[in-house]
Amino acid sequence: MSLINKLSEKIDLILQKIKSQEAEIEELRLKITTFMAQDKEKDKQISLLYEEIANKDKSLQELYDKVKEILE
Repeated sequence: MSLINKLSEKIDLILQKIKSQEAEIEELRLKITTFMAQDKEKDKQISLLYEEIANKDKSLQELYDKVKEILE
Protein backbone atom coordinates (compact mmCIF):
# COMPACT_ATOMS: atom_id res chain seq x y z
CA MET A 1 0.00 0.00 0.00
CA SER A 2 1.43 3.32 -0.99
CA LEU A 3 2.03 6.19 1.33
CA ILE A 4 -0.65 8.25 -0.43
CA ASN A 5 -3.24 5.51 0.13
CA LYS A 6 -2.30 5.24 3.81
CA LEU A 7 -2.56 9.00 4.21
CA SER A 8 -5.87 9.01 2.40
CA GLU A 9 -7.26 6.32 4.74
CA LYS A 10 -6.05 8.17 7.81
CA ILE A 11 -7.57 11.41 6.55
CA ASP A 12 -10.87 9.60 5.94
CA LEU A 13 -10.79 8.21 9.49
CA ILE A 14 -10.06 11.64 10.91
CA LEU A 15 -12.93 13.15 8.91
CA GLN A 16 -15.29 10.44 10.18
CA LYS A 17 -14.24 11.15 13.76
CA ILE A 18 -14.76 14.87 13.22
CA LYS A 19 -18.25 14.29 11.81
CA SER A 20 -19.06 11.97 14.69
CA GLN A 21 -17.88 14.50 17.25
CA GLU A 22 -19.78 17.30 15.50
CA ALA A 23 -22.96 15.21 15.71
CA GLU A 24 -22.31 14.49 19.38
CA ILE A 25 -21.71 18.18 20.08
CA GLU A 26 -24.96 19.11 18.34
CA GLU A 27 -26.82 16.49 20.37
CA LEU A 28 -25.33 17.89 23.58
CA ARG A 29 -26.32 21.43 22.55
CA LEU A 30 -29.89 20.27 22.03
CA LYS A 31 -29.89 18.60 25.44
CA ILE A 32 -28.56 21.76 27.06
CA THR A 33 -31.28 23.81 25.36
CA THR A 34 -33.91 21.36 26.57
CA PHE A 35 -32.56 21.42 30.12
CA MET A 36 -32.47 25.22 30.12
CA ALA A 37 -36.10 25.36 28.97
CA GLN A 38 -37.08 22.86 31.67
CA ASP A 39 -35.16 24.91 34.22
CA LYS A 40 -37.07 28.06 33.26
CA GLU A 41 -40.37 26.19 33.54
CA LYS A 42 -39.43 24.86 36.98
CA ASP A 43 -38.47 28.39 38.08
CA LYS A 44 -41.92 29.60 36.97
CA GLN A 45 -43.59 26.78 38.89
CA ILE A 46 -41.56 27.59 41.99
CA SER A 47 -42.51 31.26 41.72
CA LEU A 48 -46.18 30.34 41.44
CA LEU A 49 -45.91 28.13 44.51
CA TYR A 50 -44.28 30.96 46.47
CA GLU A 51 -47.12 33.26 45.42
CA GLU A 52 -49.65 30.66 46.50
CA ILE A 53 -47.92 30.32 49.88
CA ALA A 54 -47.87 34.10 50.30
CA ASN A 55 -51.59 34.33 49.48
CA LYS A 56 -52.41 31.56 51.96
CA ASP A 57 -50.27 33.24 54.61
CA LYS A 58 -52.14 36.49 54.00
CA SER A 59 -55.52 34.73 54.25
CA LEU A 60 -54.44 32.98 57.42
CA GLN A 61 -53.26 36.26 58.94
CA GLU A 62 -56.58 37.91 58.05
CA LEU A 63 -58.46 35.03 59.68
CA TYR A 64 -56.24 35.25 62.76
CA ASP A 65 -56.86 39.00 62.97
CA LYS A 66 -60.64 38.48 62.78
CA VAL A 67 -60.56 35.84 65.52
CA LYS A 68 -58.40 38.10 67.65
CA GLU A 69 -60.78 41.00 67.09
CA ILE A 70 -63.77 38.86 68.12
CA LEU A 71 -62.05 37.67 71.27
CA GLU A 72 -61.13 41.15 72.43
